[in-house]
Amino acid sequence: MFGIGAEELMLVLIVALLVLGPERLPRVARDVGRVVGELRRTSDEFREEFLNADKYLEKQPSAPAAVAEPAPAATLATTPTDPNETAFDREMREARERLAAAREKPAS
Repeated sequence: MFGIGAEELMLVLIVALLVLGPERLPRVARDVGRVVGELRRTSDEFREEFLNADKYLEKQPSAPAAVAEPAPAATLATTPTDPNETAFDREMREARERLAAAREKPAS
């Protein structure tokens, strides 16, 4: 656990007890536990999104379809292609569609 042995951990707990007192120490420990749990959940969600990003890209066709006109932002936001699509995935899809539409337009 972070390279801390049992003796060092006991020393930290004794110092925390002396500084915070027996009344505040359980509350602080509970709050620290909640923060660590929330960070762990957030990290797991981020890792899962990162690992599944390539699966979403593999579903896309290799050659982009010709887009006549880019759809308005309101239309893009209301037409998900996948019922399990997250907000991040939708934003990425919309950005790809805008880039594809910009590439299709001839330079003036």
